[in-house]
Order: sequence, then C-alpha cells, then structure tokens
Amino acid sequence: MEDGRGSWVGPDGLRVTAVRLAGAHRVWAEFMGVRGDSALLVTRDGTLVGRGYYRTVEELSAVVDLAELYLR
Repeated sequence: MEDGRGSWVGPDGLRVTAVRLAGAHRVWAEFMGVRGDSALLVTRDGTLVGRGYYRTVEELSAVVDLAELYLR
C-alpha cells in the first residue's frame, strides 16, 4: 500500500480495497474491532463480507480465496 490504496476484484461482485482508516472508515472499522491506520475493506456487490474490515492478509484469507483476486 505504498500510496495507501489498492483494489482487487474477484468473482460475483467481490471487491477488496486497501483503505486508510480515517473518518467513516475509521468509525466502521473500530466498530468491527479493527484498529490501526489502514485495513482491507471487503465487499460483494456493495455489502460487507464477514466483518468487512480486515487488518492483515492472513485475516482476509480466512474469508476470501486470494487466488481468485486480480488487480483492478
């Protein structure tokens, strides 16, 4: 996340976006138990997947098949 942003897509409307945790993103992430300066936001057709925000790729891999993602 050199510039703080990255975006990947997968099947069936899946989207993973690296986001800075500021403003509304920070509020929602903290509500979901994720703290820090950045996180991975996961949605499918605009709806959060699992808890929506994931701090690490390892946490993300528990809910998303990383092999199905490609850079957007």
